[in-house]
Amino acid sequence: MIECDISLEYESERKAASIFASIEVDNEGFLDSRLTGKRIELKIKGENPMSIYHTVNDLLSCVRAAESSIL
Repeated sequence: MIECDISLEYESERKAASIFASIEVDNEGFLDSRLTGKRIELKIKGENPMSIYHTVNDLLSCVRAAESSIL
């Protein structure tokens, strides 16, 4: 099992909460995530490097879309 931890920190708790809410629905069952103040913490587990890569790639695309939709 391979693990990857990602931490995203934003300038406000409000922005972090909005982005977290936007991506949380799609991530259920694929990774563990939590919101702590201005930080979103994500833990991804996979059987091989390519599964981790695809999950991270998809996740970051969703984060980018959420960030661009939030003013």
